[in-house]
Amino acid sequence: MNAPASLIEDLLAIKQWSQRPAGQDTAEVDSINVLIGDGVNVLTAGIAGALRVDFRARITGSFIHEFDGLTGSIVLAIDKATYAIGSAPTFSSIVASAPPTMTSARYAADTTLTGWTTDIARGDVLRFSITSQANLKRVLLTLRIRRLEP
Repeated sequence: MNAPASLIEDLLAIKQWSQRPAGQDTAEVDSINVLIGDGVNVLTAGIAGALRVDFRARITGSFIHEFDGLTGSIVLAIDKATYAIGSAPTFSSIVASAPPTMTSARYAADTTLTGWTTDIARGDVLRFSITSQANLKRVLLTLRIRRLEP
C-alpha cells in the first residue's frame, strides 16, 4: 500500500525541521518524532512504539498533532529504560502525573513538563504507549529536545 502524497510531504517536512542548518556544527534543538497509527484503523490502548536514543539530550516540550482531519482525545505514556545487552529492560515512566494529553482537539502542546524526568542518556530506550483515546486513527507525538552532544 502506498502512502498518500500529503503524508509523505508531511513526513519530509518534519524530517527537515530536525536537521541542523548548513554551517552549524551541532544541532541545539532537535526533535524525536513518533508517528502512531495507520490513518485507517482506530487507535487502541497499548504499546505503540519504541526507539533507542544514541545521544544525551534533554526534553523541552511535548506536542501531539492529528493531521487527518479528526478531532479526538488521547493520553500517552512514555517510559524509559537503560539499554543493556543480554538483559530485559526495566521501564519506568518519565511523565509523572502529566502525560502527553490531547482533549477534543487536533493539536496539544506542553512546554512545562511538570514532574517529568527530562534527561535522556545515550543508549536509553523510550517506549510510547496509548493509555486512552477516542476517535483517532493517527497522531504524531513530537518530543522537542536539546541535544547535549552531537
